[in-house]
Amino acid sequence: MKRQILIAAAVVALAPSLSWGAGFALFEAGNKAQGMGGAFTAVANDPSAMFWNPAGMAFETGEGMQVMAGVIFIAPSQDFTGSAPYPGEGYTSSLEEQIFFPPHLYVVKPLSDTVNFSFGVFTPFGLGTEWPEGFAGRYISTKADLQLIDIGGQVSWALCENFAIGGGIDYMIASIELNRVVPLFNPYTQSVADVATVKLQTDDMSNNSWAWNVGFLAKLGGGFSIGGMYRSDFTVKGTSASAEFNQIPTGYPDFDAVVAGALPFDENPDVYTELNFPDFWQIGLAWSNEKLTISGQYGEMGWSVFDELRIDFPDYPGLSSTIVENYSDSEQYRFGLEWQASPVWAFRLGYVFDETPQPPESMSPLLSDGDRDGYTAGLGFVSKSSNWGFDIGYEYLVLEERSTGGGSYDGYDGFYHDGVAHLFGASFTWKF
Repeated sequence: MKRQILIAAAVVALAPSLSWGAGFALFEAGNKAQGMGGAFTAVANDPSAMFWNPAGMAFETGEGMQVMAGVIFIAPSQDFTGSAPYPGEGYTSSLEEQIFFPPHLYVVKPLSDTVNFSFGVFTPFGLGTEWPEGFAGRYISTKADLQLIDIGGQVSWALCENFAIGGGIDYMIASIELNRVVPLFNPYTQSVADVATVKLQTDDMSNNSWAWNVGFLAKLGGGFSIGGMYRSDFTVKGTSASAEFNQIPTGYPDFDAVVAGALPFDENPDVYTELNFPDFWQIGLAWSNEKLTISGQYGEMGWSVFDELRIDFPDYPGLSSTIVENYSDSEQYRFGLEWQASPVWAFRLGYVFDETPQPPESMSPLLSDGDRDGYTAGLGFVSKSSNWGFDIGYEYLVLEERSTGGGSYDGYDGFYHDGVAHLFGASFTWKF
């Protein structure tokens, strides 16, 4: 019976670990697009078109070979205030300060006057959350770190002077680390004790998947253009992951001995799971003249594929579980403008509204997502020789305050508030 209780405690400690939502989707694939609020699908005139619209580079063959490299620094923060029944009214905590820096690299090579080939490495999904030691939600998550790397190749083809198509394939590699504390009722103290820590971590690069993308871009005349893109959903099968259990002594030898005999502390048992990532489509309209570009677009992410999560321990079936998530598809609205102030300098502004797919019940210390408003600005520089240039972008992202409404799947209720993120980065482009 004691062994069954401890296994049940471990299941509670592990089960909901891998859920995520729009908060894990990263749209910072290039700093020119970032400065325009990501309203780039109908513009797509630099190498980051690999993400925003694979057809865009078909109209850029005259620029020769291009290489773009850059990074975007992300500094998030968020506060939590508890409510009844747990952790109780008046309890507060805050995310630890962290800075993340997903990079991007694109290489574009003309194959003819109408065809371009593009190769890129970037990060379309990622997460990092960490809470202070001893906080009340430590049985759900103490640290989460997710990075998904996209290694892609695309071909863009101008079918005529005003219409182009493009498409390609993506090889996705996922790296995951999730930490938490295992609780158990201590009969000696008549209270809940921290008896172990658990780290779930991928072991190598075999946690991967394939995806694909397509797009079109049409120039309508009068300065107008329309573009659309689609990126497929995919599933990363976590066939190479393990769990590391480390015991926390409680000071009661008999109780610690029961814990030691119940959990696989020295075995690092294998873990298997499947993570469903959403498809993603956008359609945009832009107008431009020699000085000004105005762009807007609408898109949707198919997060409804993430309705549940299974976590299987092949050697310890009692630890396996299925978690209901019930995510919904989410919408995006993006607007941006660029003013070409001189032959070498350009200034940009933008706005994005990103709807959350996460129901209040699944909000937790691992991820507490909400509708987001992003305000962006940027500038671009091109050398007089036009052989090199750089783009700088900044985004101020505001997350709406949300409450679990007393129905948390994890039994951890309260308000997540004052969520903001500062995103700043630079991209450098060379032309040969």
